[in-house]
Amino acid sequence: MKVRHYTDVPATEVEDGAKGVQIRWIITQDDGAPHFAMRHFEIAPGGHTPHHAHPWEHEVFVLTGSGKVVGGDGETPLAP
Repeated sequence: MKVRHYTDVPATEVEDGAKGVQIRWIITQDDGAPHFAMRHFEIAPGGHTPHHAHPWEHEVFVLTGSGKVVGGDGETPLAP
């Protein structure tokens, strides 16, 4: 079991089409999780990640602020 505070994980800038986004890789395959990743994103006002798609599940949990996710069903607002 891995127990740590998310702020103990260094944040890095997301590039490759993102704007104003930082990521913390909380759980990865290096932690013995070959089929799971837990990431914490901080998105600045006006920031975004690039449009993308992949065949695996993708969960989003909003802690503060608001935004939207764009998918095959259109735009869905996000907020806590």
